Amino acid sequence: MKKRFGILLSIAFVFAMIMVMPNSTNSATNDTDVWSAKKITDNKKVWTIAFSQPLKESTIKNTTVYVEDGDYRLFFTDLALSSDKKSIIVTPKDIYKENTTYRLNITKEVASEKGKKLEKAIIQPFVLNGEPDETTTDAIKNVTFTSKNFATMVSVTSNDAVNKVTANSKELLYEGNNKYSIGLTGVASGDTVKIQAFDISGKRLFSKDYKVN
Repeated sequence: MKKRFGILLSIAFVFAMIMVMPNSTNSATNDTDVWSAKKITDNKKVWTIAFSQPLKESTIKNTTVYVEDGDYRLFFTDLALSSDKKSIIVTPKDIYKENTTYRLNITKEVASEKGKKLEKAIIQPFVLNGEPDETTTDAIKNVTFTSKNFATMVSVTSNDAVNKVTANSKELLYEGNNKYSIGLTGVASGDTVKIQAFDISGKRLFSKDYKVN
């Protein structure tokens, strides 16, 4: 029986390890799981991410495990591996602001010592002393790419709060039932497409780069 590489305890509080398995997600895309947002009370919260197997140290860096704020700006942190190499410890360099939704990101580039990468990226939203902005975390539910003739078709499903979706800054056509699409030329397998979502006032609810597969 093959041992699956993944997040065993997932994202946990230091000194109070809380079990959060993948079935607690409130949103998912084709390559990302967005977990239910958490409320924190410590403005210097240290996060511990526990895995089922030892990690390859070279894959643990600020481009594979990082925190960003509500405007998708990087929030600087220090990363460390536990002595058994099965946990990543994420320590903020500054204090978190109240009533601001942050996102702890673990990308698919995180790998075990044997080179096995995560099957999906993980996003754990959290907010200090406030109510998590679930709209932001759940704005885009699914993104798919399909090669067709000389274009790559991009299909996106959103939640009800989304009024406009763009792919590489080009607005998608609304098809009804929270579905959007567009054909992009000059985009091939392996390229990156930035998907963004906005509400009716123009506020950005979501921004993420997707790799065409």
